[in-house]
Amino acid sequence: DVYKRQVSTQSTWGAKFHSFRETITKMPEPYNKVELFSLYSISKGYMGDCGIRGGFLEGYNIDKQVWREITKLKDVFNLPTVGEVSLDLTINPPKQGRESDETVELFENEKKEILDSLKRRAIMCTDYLNKMVNVKCNPVDGALYAFARLQLSQGVFEEAEKRGMSPDLFYCMEALERTGVATVPGDGFGQKPGTNHFRTTTLVLPETSLHDAFQRFSKFNEWFHNEYKHTQKERTVHFDKNINVNN
Repeated sequence: DVYKRQVSTQSTWGAKFHSFRETITKMPEPYNKVELFSLYSISKGYMGDCGIRGGFLEGYNIDKQVWREITKLKDVFNLPTVGEVSLDLTINPPKQGRESDETVELFENEKKEILDSLKRRAIMCTDYLNKMVNVKCNPVDGALYAFARLQLSQGVFEEAEKRGMSPDLFYCMEALERTGVATVPGDGFGQKPGTNHFRTTTLVLPETSLHDAFQRFSKFNEWFHNEYKHTQKERTVHFDKNINVNN
């Protein structure tokens, strides 16, 4: 139930949440004996919004000796008080009959607004990225980030090599310097060799600021691909031709 309530964009594209634990319990032997760890972080849900730290781990069919070792590790961690309160509210939210009607209504309204906003921002992020030149991105679904693929020309590869950077790092640094928009190059996420990506987030608030950032980023992206669409040799030839014409 905690996971189902936390998947922030589960209804954005009609996706359905499937529980590994529930699936295992319905399977015949020996498959229902599979060891399973389920982990949850409040920073990746509506309560933490990628800032508050806290979470839990549930084990299913786990060997007792393994659990004893995990218990030893747990004893050395100290969770921040704010994280403990947030995690408790996530697992055990206000309920009718236990808390006041006003408390329950306030909690549910705030949760709904956060989830609705995350959904709108996921759609906005997906739409902007897929309208950009030489950028392709899968729908942002159940996450707070987008991982977009870049199609880069040979001119970009040459310029990046000259600056001692990977092509996607060069792209991200240019974006940061020219727009103030921070993205993360895909080479830090184990991307397939020969491909280039960048990661961006949907967490920017207010939503108008995210809209403004994507407008700046879209203009930069168009400029970038136009600026480096030719190799250095092609740019030199083009420049020489212009000189001859002017003469």
